Amino acid sequence: MMQMRVRSLVTLMILLAIAACAGGQAPTSPSNPSPGTATALVASSSDITSAKTSSGGGGGGAKEALTGSAINGVVPTGEATADMSQFAAGGSTKLTVHVSSVNLPDGTPLQVTFDFKPMGTIALSRGAGTLVANLGHFGVSFDQVRVNYGSSTILSGGFFR
Repeated sequence: MMQMRVRSLVTLMILLAIAACAGGQAPTSPSNPSPGTATALVASSSDITSAKTSSGGGGGGAKEALTGSAINGVVPTGEATADMSQFAAGGSTKLTVHVSSVNLPDGTPLQVTFDFKPMGTIALSRGAGTLVANLGHFGVSFDQVRVNYGSSTILSGGFFR
């Protein structure tokens, strides 16, 4: 009787493992993030500059400068980095968007989009902020990052070429 239960349990575990490992199509664009997949952080520009974009998983990284027009006399700056270091090994791509010199009050929410898809929100602190979003198994190429304040784009990038 015990041997039959163990055999049934092992068979069930094998079937669950097969179902969990079933292959699917690789995505052609990042999926919509579910709540909690993007994390807003406040970091200094030196923290972002010193961050590695490759850790040996294949794929490397891509960076794009974000540019925009002056806001109340101050020109905002930014950078978008796509860490694809785990892409070749089947892992996820992480998108990091850092903004600075944004002449708007602390706590102002800025919406970040990736090819017009919402990725998350940056809450400004001393005119700066960072968003880290998981793009899933997606290699960036000709994809544009935009940072919006309301309906206005305040920073945009050059399509990760």
